[in-house]
Order: sequence, then C-alpha cells, then structure tokens
Amino acid sequence: MNTYIESFLELLYPEKNTCFFCDAYDESIGEKYICSECETLIKKIIPPVCSKCSKPIDYNSSTNLCPDCSSYENHFEVSKSPFAYEGLIKKGIYNFKYHNKPYFSKFFGNCLVDYMEKTNYVSFDYIVSVPLHITKMRSRGYNQSELLAKHISNKLSIPYVDALKRTKLTPKQSSQSKEARRKNLNNAFSVKENSSVNLIKNSSVLLVDDVYTTGSTADECSKALLDFGVDKVYVITIAR
Repeated sequence: MNTYIESFLELLYPEKNTCFFCDAYDESIGEKYICSECETLIKKIIPPVCSKCSKPIDYNSSTNLCPDCSSYENHFEVSKSPFAYEGLIKKGIYNFKYHNKPYFSKFFGNCLVDYMEKTNYVSFDYIVSVPLHITKMRSRGYNQSELLAKHISNKLSIPYVDALKRTKLTPKQSSQSKEARRKNLNNAFSVKENSSVNLIKNSSVLLVDDVYTTGSTADECSKALLDFGVDKVYVITIAR
C-alpha cells in the first residue's frame, strides 16, 4: 500500500509551482512547495534550546536541559526539530495526517533534509520511522512518518529499514496528559521479527516522526530499538 501511495504522490499533487498552503501559483516556487508569503509565517526554532530535546529554554537557564529532560532521562541521544508546532506548520501537519494529503511529505521532507544538512545532523547508519497501529493505518491509508523517513532516506542515501511495529492501539495522544501518555505508550512498540531488521543491530539509527510533544513516543520507540541491540537512537521531527 505504501509503495502505491508513494508512486502516485505526483499524480495527487503534480504542480511544482503551487503553494501547498494557500494554493497560490508562482513559477518561483518550484519544488519548495511554499510561496514566499507563507514562508514568512513559519516560526523556526532558534537557540538557546535544550541539548536533549531541542525545546527552547531561557537564556538564564543554569543547565543545558529543559525541566522535562532534567527530571526524566529519555532513551534517545538527542531529538531535533526545525519548527515550532504552531500556526501554518501546525495546520500543515494536521492536513498531512488527517486530510488525505500524503504529498505534504515532499515539502516537510525537503525542510527536514535542508535542516539536517545545515546542522550536520546526518551521521546515521539507518533510518526508521514511528509506526501506526494497523487499525489507524487501514483508516488513514498511509503512515506520514514513514513517508517522511523514506524521503529523507532517498535524499541523503541513508538506508531505510521498516523496523518497528505498534502493538497497542492507544487513545489520541494530543488529548492526554504527560503522565497518561507515558502510561499509555508503555511497551506499545516492538521490533519486527524478520532478517532484514537485524541490520540495525549495533548501529546508529535516526527515528523519524512528525511532532515531538512530550517525547513519550520517541522514548518508547527508542527503548524498543535499544533493547533489540541498536547502539544509539537519534530523533528528528518536523516540529515541537
């Protein structure tokens, strides 16, 4: 199913000079998929940020960690995000996930690749993605995190491995408290049982997701990967 979707992204939205956000047409847009006016509305995350999860922190912070990372030790090495989860980016991610717009993976994927290259966040052996539960996958038809991960894989020539599966169908995370999210996601992910997944043992892996909120999803996925034998897990999301 995923291969089918990826093959027809261009047919779903073939116009390279049309802004994905406002539908404006301009030949200068090209493969950026966003017009200059909409681009000014996007809020980028700028330093200083938490050295662990990239959450913006106060200049007067006595440590390099945000309060959350100071009180809870996540299993991943570091998580990075180029954008703040608000405004146009928030709307775009919502459309990407819930309004049947898989072609948004081209815009967000390009943004992530550009950000990763500029910050030298590219030294990984493999790329994996946060999985959807099979029930949600059947309903949505595609996994937005997988589309992003494969886009990054293709652009940076880092192999993508379909390594993780979701074993628990959990409530919508955005409606849950931080404590409830951690409880709901406890042991919600596991590594698939096939020979190709063995490639990621003793390697550094980049985990791709759309949004970093409390870090519960990234942490649980990282834990499953480390328990399997992955050496280190790094995380990238569109926004946080």
